[in-house]
Amino acid sequence: MRVAVYARVSSDKEGQKDSIDYQKKFFDNYVREKGWEIYKYYEDTKTGTVENRKNYQLMLSDAQEGKFDIILAKELSRLARNQGLAMELKKLLENNSIHLITMDGAIDTLKGNTTMFGLYAWVYEQEVQRTSQRIKMTLKTRAKNGKHNGSAPYGYKKEDGKLIVSDDETADIVRRIFRGYLSGKGFDAIARGLYNDGIRTPSEVLGKSNASPLWHGSTVRKILENPHYTGCLDQNREETISAVNKNRIDNPLDKHSIVANTHEPIISKEDFETVKSLIASRRRKTEDGDKCSRPHQNVNLFTGLIYCDDCGKGYHFKKNRRGYICGQYDKHGSKACSAKLVIEDELIDIIRKDLKKLSKSLNNKDLLRTLNERISNNKIGIKKELKVLDSKIDKIEKFKSKALEKLINEDITREEYKLITQSKEKELDRLKERQIGIRAELDEEIDEVLLNRLKASIEEKIEFKVINREVLNRFVDKIVVADNGKIEIYYKFNGSEKIMKELMG
Repeated sequence: MRVAVYARVSSDKEGQKDSIDYQKKFFDNYVREKGWEIYKYYEDTKTGTVENRKNYQLMLSDAQEGKFDIILAKELSRLARNQGLAMELKKLLENNSIHLITMDGAIDTLKGNTTMFGLYAWVYEQEVQRTSQRIKMTLKTRAKNGKHNGSAPYGYKKEDGKLIVSDDETADIVRRIFRGYLSGKGFDAIARGLYNDGIRTPSEVLGKSNASPLWHGSTVRKILENPHYTGCLDQNREETISAVNKNRIDNPLDKHSIVANTHEPIISKEDFETVKSLIASRRRKTEDGDKCSRPHQNVNLFTGLIYCDDCGKGYHFKKNRRGYICGQYDKHGSKACSAKLVIEDELIDIIRKDLKKLSKSLNNKDLLRTLNERISNNKIGIKKELKVLDSKIDKIEKFKSKALEKLINEDITREEYKLITQSKEKELDRLKERQIGIRAELDEEIDEVLLNRLKASIEEKIEFKVINREVLNRFVDKIVVADNGKIEIYYKFNGSEKIMKELMG
């Protein structure tokens, strides 16, 4: 057996590098004991929610070419931490007759252990969501204390979390942009003028490696709509739908973190409000009387959820056609991609029927009892040891989380963060390796926990009289439309094929 080993850490910190080395030693011993041979190590230093991990993609390419027989990973979350990525991986492995073994005992396709594949991915996805929420809360606290999060807006620099007007030409360019719009120029006209005059773009000012000298209307609009230019911090204006769905949505005003007079203004409040009114007015004229005054509001039900299987682009809503068409086709025509119209009402009807069917199946007590009967009893001593290990791991994770909050709050430096977490990383690895061994022994015991979580989560929100954005965000991962018009809906609980087949009838 030729073995591909995948190892991933979320950063290139020294402690994380030690973790990679530790994983390698563990896999070397495991493969040697099995009498197999290691074909190659594939290593990444990016989060498991990011799809463009270089060596992960290389491993998938090598898998399609049949260069190895088995993939080994510490746990499924090292490979994929959301439903979509997990199921794409499973499909690729099955199509190429490649096995997957995770060292926590959750997945071992050599033994036919695939039934809980998607449910494990779902649990890991929830862990990502919780971590994301903790970071968001820390950033919100900083915002309420008058500190700016992220990179400084064009025209400013940042010192100790405070915005300072830049001493280069960029502040004057911001004033030029506002004057241009107030004089009647549009976003694209202003952008074209800046490009023709050789004005540095925001990406060039930041020194990004992929910086372009081209100004775009969207960049101009972003500057015109940024209230920070009035000397007021207005943060948390938008957020991602979730840790794994990076589409951004606008927050209502009461969720903004607004602190007045935190820094020197570049634009007067009067000019800013006038520009804001003009943008809203001009937008209304193009929307057949629609009086929506929020330019970036996500007004269509499936925006950000439907994608083209051919080109990968998102779908655009077309009011006159009562549905969605491929964004690539919408912008560039049939040469770029095909139309593949999806009628909104038909899609709503499909999803409503699917979710009602799932809801009805979950109320089948005989089915749930049958599934629960598969769970084996394990020794009380092993369970107690696992409980102790879980407690120790939880304490270390909380310790690391507090250290991360201090780093984000700039209460400690990166070097101090590294020093206080390095020893904990080694202890955490040791505890987790023991935890992996115990969980492999408990085996089906974990399945019961996962099944109960699944059932509780669905029952909590299961009201399908109306298919609204909240229902879609909770239960639908993405919708993919093939060239022949076939629609494939990826539900967030479509992991375990055996269980889901029974649940969906």
